[in-house]
Amino acid sequence: MSKVKYQFIENEDELRFKINTLDKVANEYLMKIEDLYMEDLFFMSVIDKSIKLIDTFLFALDRRNITILATLTRVQMDCVMRAFAGTMVSDSGDFCKAVLVENVPINKLKDTNNQKLTDKHLCEAVGKYLNLPVYDLYKKVCGFVHFSSASFHNIAKAGENCDMTMFISRENRKDDKQEFERLSLELANQFFFFGSLLIEELFASWLEQKSHKTDKFSFIYTTHMKIYSLAVSLYD
Repeated sequence: MSKVKYQFIENEDELRFKINTLDKVANEYLMKIEDLYMEDLFFMSVIDKSIKLIDTFLFALDRRNITILATLTRVQMDCVMRAFAGTMVSDSGDFCKAVLVENVPINKLKDTNNQKLTDKHLCEAVGKYLNLPVYDLYKKVCGFVHFSSASFHNIAKAGENCDMTMFISRENRKDDKQEFERLSLELANQFFFFGSLLIEELFASWLEQKSHKTDKFSFIYTTHMKIYSLAVSLYD
């Protein structure tokens, strides 16, 4: 059962602040690393990918650009799914080595039940862990990412006299302002939730697990230097 719970944040200023500080939250956990394992390198790489989304996401949130917001939310979900994959295998160290060193695609690897770690399988596993319809959300955001009939419906609007108007622009149609605001806030909440889940649940759980490790086969080296996140240093 997940410790990080989904709670919808209605106040957009509060939500922006929380998203904008995800990198600082990550840094607090990254600085706890002393003994460095393959799993640490894996998490560091995934977290770096995640926090690099922040600036562009906030810019797109300002513009209510649903295509970009959905795409970046999908990437955020991908980060969580791939981090969660490490909990589904028999040896997380071997899994991380295969991905990072041997460049094996995660969907070619298998879980403890000999099932390939496909996106659908990972989505369903994360959803079961969270007790949330993660795969349904994944399909929903993919609907914004991939070209489909939804792209046509976004530009076409039926009139009262069986006519149709077409709107092709960088901007959103003014008549649809409320709908774009609703979708933007929904995607921003999901983006923040999955970012928090990656850092404060999955990475934190790994650090706790590592603190009890007695076997050192995955251990790379011990360092007494603090590990700083590049993204955080940019804000200092």
